[in-house]
Amino acid sequence: MDGSSGTTGSDGNRVPKPLKNNATADGLWQFCLHHYSQQEVKHACLKLQDHYKGNVNLALLLAWLEDAGFSLTGTSLTALRQSLIPSETLLNRYRVMRRDLKPQLSRGAYQKMLNYELTLEKFQQQALLACINQQPWRDSGPSALQLYCTQLDASSRYLYPTLTKGLHGLADSR
Repeated sequence: MDGSSGTTGSDGNRVPKPLKNNATADGLWQFCLHHYSQQEVKHACLKLQDHYKGNVNLALLLAWLEDAGFSLTGTSLTALRQSLIPSETLLNRYRVMRRDLKPQLSRGAYQKMLNYELTLEKFQQQALLACINQQPWRDSGPSALQLYCTQLDASSRYLYPTLTKGLHGLADSR
């Protein structure tokens, strides 16, 4: 997520919201670009990834659902985590390689590697979407994102308010 490409919705100023039981690839991608562009959210996502072995795409998907007023069961969250297994190893290996090669690459070559990583991220999001559209969504219930943070490590719960910064204005008042 670099936040440099894409639009923010059909009217140019709104982030698309998911429809119940019909999350779309473009809607999720646009939300992710917009939400991740907030520096505090970006840093919390990277901390979740680098320190707690969390998945940024899953965290952003859960934030998107929470922003739209939906939650998931623990079983659905487990299914989402399992849907990541095939792509996670590839994406993690590529990310390590990109970081290792950064000092040796020109700015343009490094940007090409970042762009390819974004393509891998989009593929991973498609796997999440295929899974979530098979899961029951709840109109109320505990935060699936908060549950995910807690499942990773009890001490990662402190990231939740930052990961939800700007959603419904709730995170700012927590």
